[in-house]
Amino acid sequence: MPSPQPPSTSISALLAGQPVGHAAPDTGCRLLRIALQDGVDVLVWKGELRQAMTVNVHDDWDRIHFSCALQGSSSYSFNGGGGELEHALAEGGGCINYNPGCRGRASHAATFESVTVSVRPDLFASWVPELERSLKQELGSGRCYAPCGHNAEMRATAQGLSRALHVMELGTDDGARRSPLWLMGQSLTLVGLALEGHAAMQRQCPADLSLVDRQRLLRARDRLLGDLSQAPTIAALAREAGLSVLKLKRGFRLLFNNSVYGLFQQERMHEARRRLSARDTQVMTVASDLGYTNASHFAAAFQKQFGVNPSTLKRR
Repeated sequence: MPSPQPPSTSISALLAGQPVGHAAPDTGCRLLRIALQDGVDVLVWKGELRQAMTVNVHDDWDRIHFSCALQGSSSYSFNGGGGELEHALAEGGGCINYNPGCRGRASHAATFESVTVSVRPDLFASWVPELERSLKQELGSGRCYAPCGHNAEMRATAQGLSRALHVMELGTDDGARRSPLWLMGQSLTLVGLALEGHAAMQRQCPADLSLVDRQRLLRARDRLLGDLSQAPTIAALAREAGLSVLKLKRGFRLLFNNSVYGLFQQERMHEARRRLSARDTQVMTVASDLGYTNASHFAAAFQKQFGVNPSTLKRR
């Protein structure tokens, strides 16, 4: 007899502070939230997991979600009417998500953090009366997961919102607290950047790059960036994604504006810079963790990416 399915965790239950469904109490998952006005909320969802976690979720909150992943990668699946659809949100990437009443699964691993601005649909419609056609159709279907690509400005905006919510959680009053007007402005900026990122991806994608191929390319990107210490071969990545090598290479250029290994190296160096920003992290430790056995090779790659030696950055 098949084992019973774990219960679903509804968004409203999470917002009310209830624990994550069937997850162990020591998963370290936290949800920070601030309501900016009626119909606009900012959420920070983060966790440090000892092992991968999959949660059955129920979207009982009628909101359009504009999200940016600051740390880690997550995957989502839901019933799209024509079968189950799977999506991946890699670190640094963004998406627009609207699936009211939907039940599905969310999977997270290791350390993850994402920032989401959630907007009531009627309010969003008043902000953007002339919405891009394909996105308007997806939102109208009630089954929308629209990627926004990797956008450094969007990521910086999300980081600012995350820091602001953490300061508010600590309850400090040392001048670091942000005003409601600042929070609202940054939230609108994140929404605008998500829309621009999605529109840019639509312009880049030719008609012969189908929705299925885009989803496969997103999964390939997630697989590529899942372990920044060692990249898979292009042949293996294409095979796992269900694409030809030619379509994989061409698709990466179109969707991510980079080659397969170019994107891998770019993200590896950004992760190196993030780790070097920690005071107690040594340059050689970061190099080793990211797959470098030669410190000079790591330093050369870092210098090429950012124009500064990692040791110099560390001393700043």
